[in-house]
Amino acid sequence: MHNLEGFFHNSYNLLSTTKRKRSLLHRFDISFFVAMLIFTTLFATVATVMVLNLRDFSYRSVQDSLRFYDNRLYVELNQDIMFLIDNCTSDPDIIRLRTTMDRGEEVGCISRIQNRLSTQVTTNSVIRGFYLYYTEKDIFVPVYSTSNAGANVGYPYPSFIRELLRSHLEHDVVEPDFLKKWFFIEEHDCLIRLFKVGAIYGGAWIDLNNLPGFEEFSGNDGILLITDNSGQVLYAGNTLTDEGYEGDYHKLQLPVERSLTEPVSVRIPGIGKRIVISFKQSFSDYCFTVLLPQNQFFQAFQPFFVLLVLLILWAVGFFIFYNRMGRGIIEIPVRSLMAVTKNIHEGNLDSRITPPNDYEETVQITEAFNKLLSEISNLRISVYEEQLQAREFELKSLKNQVAPHFLINCLNTVFMSAQDQSNLEMTNQIITTLSSHLRYTLSDRDSVPLSEELEYLDNYILLTQSRFPGTLRYETETDPHMMDAEVFPMILLTLTENSIKTGLIMGEPFLIRVRTSKKVVNGETFVCLEHTDSGIGLSEEMLDKYNHILEHPEVTEKGTGIGLYNTAMRLRLILGPEAELNFANEEGMGLRVTICFPYKKYEEKEE
Repeated sequence: MHNLEGFFHNSYNLLSTTKRKRSLLHRFDISFFVAMLIFTTLFATVATVMVLNLRDFSYRSVQDSLRFYDNRLYVELNQDIMFLIDNCTSDPDIIRLRTTMDRGEEVGCISRIQNRLSTQVTTNSVIRGFYLYYTEKDIFVPVYSTSNAGANVGYPYPSFIRELLRSHLEHDVVEPDFLKKWFFIEEHDCLIRLFKVGAIYGGAWIDLNNLPGFEEFSGNDGILLITDNSGQVLYAGNTLTDEGYEGDYHKLQLPVERSLTEPVSVRIPGIGKRIVISFKQSFSDYCFTVLLPQNQFFQAFQPFFVLLVLLILWAVGFFIFYNRMGRGIIEIPVRSLMAVTKNIHEGNLDSRITPPNDYEETVQITEAFNKLLSEISNLRISVYEEQLQAREFELKSLKNQVAPHFLINCLNTVFMSAQDQSNLEMTNQIITTLSSHLRYTLSDRDSVPLSEELEYLDNYILLTQSRFPGTLRYETETDPHMMDAEVFPMILLTLTENSIKTGLIMGEPFLIRVRTSKKVVNGETFVCLEHTDSGIGLSEEMLDKYNHILEHPEVTEKGTGIGLYNTAMRLRLILGPEAELNFANEEGMGLRVTICFPYKKYEEKEE
């Protein structure tokens, strides 16, 4: 009976603990969440990689366009400069102009030079014009096309360039870097190129306001700028103003260095968010920088973003549907099982599960569980009856072992007292006490109040003191609130008999001390019986065996532990696993035996 009840109790606790700590539904939700998280993470990772690849593709496309445009300018500018250099070494008028001292001849040379060089300067050419400068004579020969349109058509360029050359060539010395690349002149929005052939300086200039393909390069929404390496805008034309920028664009600072290797997003006042893409010019120390609207830069991603959103919505919908369906399949049968296991825990084995749905698996499980409950119910009845019979038989057997042992000792005491006729009165008292003890020990009662057990313990001590006069001393300390506690007969008598049998020596003082007390543990009241003698106690090895006496039945082989073994066995059978039996050596005394068990008030039972 106890085993089955313990099985159902543990099963219910296991299910309750599982629901509380490791619930199947909770685990399903966690698994669903983890799967959703993994899917989202993988999907986000793939999407991020694809977006980065698309962004890099768009960035490289713009840079390829800038590279193509730069290469076109480089080739044409290089051809024009080489054309002018070749003329400086082969044209007789250019050479003669340096040496002639005739004014009329100088005018003629200049006219022929301009006519021949002007064929290279056309409306569609990148070069706005050429120039030659003779420092020894301070002669400046400009060559340009007057048909070119622009804000600075005419002589402002040649006159400006002449003054620039005079200031730089005052001592006929020019920095090496000045002769290698084009450089920007902020006041006139142009790029100047200078070279030296012998004693003749020559060069060309580019009008940025009329640079072919500059404004049309990035389409209507893009802005093409020329910047230096630090990110300062050198030239923007009217494009920034047309887009809404109201400040001085020369003070605008852009992340050019970063944009040479990756697209950079910036916010420009009046224009909004722009993507910065830069490319290093091959013919100067400056950069082409494109400002693209951010929405235009990412417009190639729009189909992908739409597909991504649709896939995410589909995945979320699928996982939610899967979760609801899965919870429905698992939750309904589990809740039915939990309701039935609760009834089983309360001792009701008549509960049955009704299939929560008509799924084949659910029906089979519920039918099997209901059949198992029926078999367990029948088995419990059979086991209960068998255990009850076995328990009654074992208790009677133990009791029959104790009664003859006790009776032999008492009869021996009567015999010893009857040897002296002068002790007739004492003998009669012993016989009367013995008769009372026999009625107590041989009765069929399974339980008595603690007060009655102590009363007959006093009688037994009295009988023993008569047998061993002047030897046995008895002390008792009782809690009056525990006198009505229910105990089985001879729970203390057996301990006292064992102490006297193993420790008392004729003529030597021997003390037995009995204490009863109350102990409260977790709100439950326990009765504690402490029996101590003044014998020699037990060795550590024997103490360990006695504290596990039911596992060491060999302690009864010499006849000294039969009473203690029987007491331990009766404790287990009658009071259950909550009863405790402990053996220890008391300091200054001998063996101390402590018995603790739950308090139960004794109630007189009908015969």
